[in-house]
Amino acid sequence: MASDTLPRPQLDTHNAQADRVADYLEQHPGSTAKEIDAACDTGCISKVLSAMAKDLGYGINPGSRYIPCVAGSLTRRVRTYTLTHRPSMNQLKLFPPE
Repeated sequence: MASDTLPRPQLDTHNAQADRVADYLEQHPGSTAKEIDAACDTGCISKVLSAMAKDLGYGINPGSRYIPCVAGSLTRRVRTYTLTHRPSMNQLKLFPPE
């Protein structure tokens, strides 16, 4: 019976989510949060983008663009995000302590 149980899913950390989002933003600059979330499956994209900019050291440049709505008769402004840089590696991490 023990072989019938499913393995526990791997935890998806903020760092792993941030890496996926950064990879996506390198290929698709100026993407909306909805586009990023659909491609990267982060769960809560606003938390990931906030953590990337504030805690993890990524450079996220917000912008905006207009998209059509109401069958194209009106437009609305949406927030976009562009990756400007990834976190820089601390040089102390290059050499392990002796």
